[in-house]
Amino acid sequence: MKQRIRAGGPGWCTAAIFLCLVVFEPRVRGGDDDSFKNLTAAGVPQGRVSLQAAEKGATAIVFYSSECPISNAYSPTLTQLMDEFKGKPARFVGICVDPDLSDADVAQHARDFDLKVEIARDRTGTIARRLGVKVTPEAVVLDSAGKIRYRGRIDDQFASRGVRRANPSGNELKDALAAVLAGKEVAVPRAEAIGCPLPEVSAPAERPTYSGNVAEILNSHCRECHRKGQVGPFALENYAQARKRASDIASVVESRQMPPWKPAPGFGLPLKDSRALSAADIAALVAWAESDAPEGDPAQTPAPPRYSNDWELGKPDLVLDIGHDFPIPPSGDDIYRCFVIPTSLPRDVAIEAVDFRPGNRRVVHHVLAYVDVSGKARERDAADPGPGYRCFAGPGEPIHADLTGWAPGARPYRLTEGIGRSMPKGADLIVQLHYHPSGKPETDRTQIALYFARKPIKQTLHWRAALNPEMVLPPGKSNIEIKADWKLPVDVEAHGVAPHMHLLGRDMTMSVTFPDGRVQDLLKIDDWDFNWQQMYSFEKPIDLPKGTVLHVVAHFDNSASNPRNPNHPPREVRWGEATTDEMCIGFIGLTKKGQDLTKPGERDDLVEICEKAMQKQIEEYRAKRKRR
Repeated sequence: MKQRIRAGGPGWCTAAIFLCLVVFEPRVRGGDDDSFKNLTAAGVPQGRVSLQAAEKGATAIVFYSSECPISNAYSPTLTQLMDEFKGKPARFVGICVDPDLSDADVAQHARDFDLKVEIARDRTGTIARRLGVKVTPEAVVLDSAGKIRYRGRIDDQFASRGVRRANPSGNELKDALAAVLAGKEVAVPRAEAIGCPLPEVSAPAERPTYSGNVAEILNSHCRECHRKGQVGPFALENYAQARKRASDIASVVESRQMPPWKPAPGFGLPLKDSRALSAADIAALVAWAESDAPEGDPAQTPAPPRYSNDWELGKPDLVLDIGHDFPIPPSGDDIYRCFVIPTSLPRDVAIEAVDFRPGNRRVVHHVLAYVDVSGKARERDAADPGPGYRCFAGPGEPIHADLTGWAPGARPYRLTEGIGRSMPKGADLIVQLHYHPSGKPETDRTQIALYFARKPIKQTLHWRAALNPEMVLPPGKSNIEIKADWKLPVDVEAHGVAPHMHLLGRDMTMSVTFPDGRVQDLLKIDDWDFNWQQMYSFEKPIDLPKGTVLHVVAHFDNSASNPRNPNHPPREVRWGEATTDEMCIGFIGLTKKGQDLTKPGERDDLVEICEKAMQKQIEEYRAKRKRR
């Protein structure tokens, strides 16, 4: 039996759960006690959702508990009401008040009881109590001005808890909606609801404030991008800027859409430079937003971080740039461009660190760098009009080595002493830049800094991969599983991983199985986004003996419902470099165990050894395909 090793606790959950049902957490901000025009919710996965009614419309909010039998008994009634108001500007939102249920539990309950309403969360009961709700089920009707027009029971089916009327006659919620939609006063604006009391939730010991909690979280995790002139669409540099975005901040951090950190929490090995927020930080931001974003004592606000234009690791040994002021148009599709930069190095060098300085952070989304010794990239550049050449999945040519990359929030670091990246004499640097138009004409001239190893290196870091070039994605399928395995041909140390798919990717898991059968999880991306791919470095390298198998399990969505699908209508998709093709690759950064390149006669043969093993793997894939 295989023994599975996991880092961290089991408290992570998959994005696939959230694709089944819209589940979002309500937020209340602004307005006075009798106006809730700014009532909003954090949609999963679609982000911020306003619960405001449409013009001349109404929103019916029904608070419910999965543990309340009266709430559950009203599921068919709510469905019938939705049918009666179909085609009219009436929204139905069910808000679950159960504090202990996970989003997955709430979603499953909604499926079990066939709830057709939009589903929301109010774990602390903050929203319910602010709206005057005391039991479940209880309904609130808001008009387009955010005014409460009705609060109380759905109808009079229940005379008391456990006592159901033989001949119910009241239809208070239905009547209230009809009146609001007709522009009339509601005849009965209040009607006592029969049901289960709201769950008791312990109040936080101290209400979060901007100066006491929030500013420090924003300093550490948000302001590098969300400040003037950076890639973030708005600034979060002071209280006023943060307060007006409080609901939005709470929504995107709880759904883990922001900060942009894709690895599933609690899964695999600890990673360097994690941008993920802790559960405590997320809870503080949510509680702050729900408490109307108080400022606290301005004198206690921590100073914002200082950002320098100097190179973080000190003076580089070599600074290169892309060679042109590259123009980015005001609109259109994102641009993936590869620039070929001659290093003109007179000798082989080992690189211990790389840093990037985006020339225009408003439009530079991420950077990837590669080493080329073949000259093929130069030829491709010469054949493509304008600076650089078009590229999508990578440089499009065989490379000597992957160097590293940059994305917002990434920090440069030096490799462990004795380890370097290979940069041969006269090599070219290929720099792939992902640009996204900002709405106005822009230019960029990104720079790259190289730091040479000061001492002789013993090992060279190389990136190899498990991949499946024989993958086939049939059209119309939304959850296609593709696997790839690679048996390591030599003892190595693994330093990091980098999942890679194109636009149809949904999720990817990487793990290894040791020769003795033990399994170590490495990384899981639950919600793949091609725009946020990067290399992930382990906090500590892990030994992988010869015979260890690297596993990749990925899922793809080649259906018409995938908004990222570049093929309309969907078509069969296979392996390829183009935007309309796909890939399934799990890269892994390796050094050869026990290698000492300072010894006479020792050579860097890890790539050669791995290439032979990789070629054997590809031949095995093709043989399997022919046998089908």
